[in-house]
Amino acid sequence: MLINTYEEIGQEDTTGIAALLREQTEAQQDVTEVVLSIIEGVKKNGDAALVEFTERYDGVRLEQAALELPVSAGRVALNALDVKTRGALEKAAERIEAFSRECLNRDWTFEPASGITVGQVSRPLQTVGLYLPGGRFAYPSTVLMTGIPARCAGVKEIICCIPPGDGGDINNVTVAATALVGGCRVFRVGGAQAIAAMAYGTETVPRCLMVSGPGNMYVATAKRLVSGVVTVDTEAGPSEILIYADAGARASYVVADLMAQLEHDPHALAALITESDDLIKDARKRLEALDADSKGSVSLLASAGREQSLALINAIAPEHLELMVDDAESLLPSIMTAGCVFLGPWSAVTMGDYIAGPSHVLPTGGSAARLSGLSALDFTRTMNVVSYTQEGFAVDAEHARLLAGIEGLENHARSIEIRTGGESSQVEV
Repeated sequence: MLINTYEEIGQEDTTGIAALLREQTEAQQDVTEVVLSIIEGVKKNGDAALVEFTERYDGVRLEQAALELPVSAGRVALNALDVKTRGALEKAAERIEAFSRECLNRDWTFEPASGITVGQVSRPLQTVGLYLPGGRFAYPSTVLMTGIPARCAGVKEIICCIPPGDGGDINNVTVAATALVGGCRVFRVGGAQAIAAMAYGTETVPRCLMVSGPGNMYVATAKRLVSGVVTVDTEAGPSEILIYADAGARASYVVADLMAQLEHDPHALAALITESDDLIKDARKRLEALDADSKGSVSLLASAGREQSLALINAIAPEHLELMVDDAESLLPSIMTAGCVFLGPWSAVTMGDYIAGPSHVLPTGGSAARLSGLSALDFTRTMNVVSYTQEGFAVDAEHARLLAGIEGLENHARSIEIRTGGESSQVEV
C-alpha cells in the first residue's frame, strides 16, 4: 500500500491537491473502440450477439431461451435463504423504500392570477433497465439500491441485467433481492452488451427509457456512448471516501473506513483531511501496520485550518464524505459538493452502502460538484400543466400577443387575436 502525506498545503494549492488525488482513480485503459464494436454487434444481431459476447467475455455458453430467468426464480431464491440473511435483506429494503417514498415529488398547482392555474405533475418512466454487477461477486445491495427507488417511483417494468457466473448461474442472494424489489425481469447478461441491449432492445431484452447502475470501465463507457439514445445515470468510477476529522476522532475508525472503500477497488480514492498532526501520525502508523500486500493508496492531508479543510472538500467533491468532528451537523451548510455526507463517528459509509436508506449509487470522479446520487426522482419525469379560463386569458392575452409580434411570429399572435375577437381571418399555414 502507498501512503501519501501532504503537509503545509498552501491556500493556492487546493485545486492542485484535488487534481493530484484524482490521478490515482483515472481509468488505465481507453476501451471505447472495443465497446463501440460490442454496441454495434448488439444493434445488428440482437440476442445472437448477447450469446456470443457472453461466451467471449464471461466464458459462459447460453442458449437464447436461457438469457432470461423464469419469473418464479426470484421468489424461489428468496424462500431458500436462511432466516438471518433474508431478515437483513428485508430490513434494508424497508429502509430504502421509506427513504425513496419521501424523495418523490408531489403534484402541485398555484394561481398567479384569477382564472390562471399552472403547476407540475409527476409521472414514472414506463420501462427502466438496471445494470447489476455480478459474475464472481454478489451485490444484492445494488439490486435493492437501484430497484426499490424505481418501484417506488411507479416504474411498470424493471429490466435487470446481471453477468452470469460459472456455469451460467447468478448468485442466489442477488436473485432473491429482485423478489424484494418486485416486478423485475432478470437477464443473464453483463458488460457493455447488457447496456446496449437495454438501450436498443433485442428479441428478448426490452428497450428501456433509462439505464442505471454501476459497473466496470466497459459498462461506464457503454453508458456514455448510448446516452444520446437512452437516459443514463452517472458514469460510476472507482469508489471514493474523504474523511474530515478533528483531534478527537478515533484513528482506528478513520483507518477502518478508508480501508473499507479500498476493498472495492485498488484505484479508489481514500483520503483523510485533518488539522491534527497527532491524528495523521496515528493513522499512518496503523496503515503501515496493515498487511504489506494491501493494494491501493491512502492520502493524508494536513490542513492549516477549517477554512482550508472545507475548501479542499469542495474542490475534491468526493463520492462519500465522512465528517468525524464534534460539530459535524453545523458544517453541513458549508459542504457544497459531495455525493453523500455522513455525520459523526457512528455514521460509517458502510451503513450507507447497505441499510441507511439513500441509494449507494453516487457520483464519482469529481462529478458530485454537478450531479446528485440516484433516487426515486431519477425514475420520474415532470409535466408542466397550464390552464386558462376565459377570464384568465383576458388578463394575459395582450402581453402574449405583443411578445409574439416582437419575435415576428404572426400566426402565434393570430392564435391570441382569434380568441379576443381582434382577428377573424384564416390562420396562415
